[in-house]
Amino acid sequence: MKRFAQLVPAVLLITSLGLEARSKHAWRHDSRGVLLAIARAPTSAREKQNPFRGDGKAILAGEKLYSEHCAECHGDDARGGAHAADLCAPDVQKATSGELEWLLRNGNLAHGMPSWSGLPEQRLWQIVAYVKTLH
Repeated sequence: MKRFAQLVPAVLLITSLGLEARSKHAWRHDSRGVLLAIARAPTSAREKQNPFRGDGKAILAGEKLYSEHCAECHGDDARGGAHAADLCAPDVQKATSGELEWLLRNGNLAHGMPSWSGLPEQRLWQIVAYVKTLH
């Protein structure tokens, strides 16, 4: 029993180091510098164009949707946190609109992001239009 009690702190330390490394965005990138979680989108999704690109009303709608669905994890300023990507960062902003829409639709459960496939396609594109205005 005494030996077990001595092992517990060591196991906790090792576990916390692993979680800390993951939480510090030790994320991988593709050759374009895009997060692999986004870059895994199929070519057909990558090539999709946002029908709301540059549409002021759609961007405002996307901002509202972002506040309702995304800000809890990514923050009001979209800078992310311990477990969510910084949406203003180049490794997200370099992604195509189609890749971002694909990620919203499919989620990334490995990093705790749910699928937003329950939202209508129009709303997904509005969120993408807003995210692409962040720098």
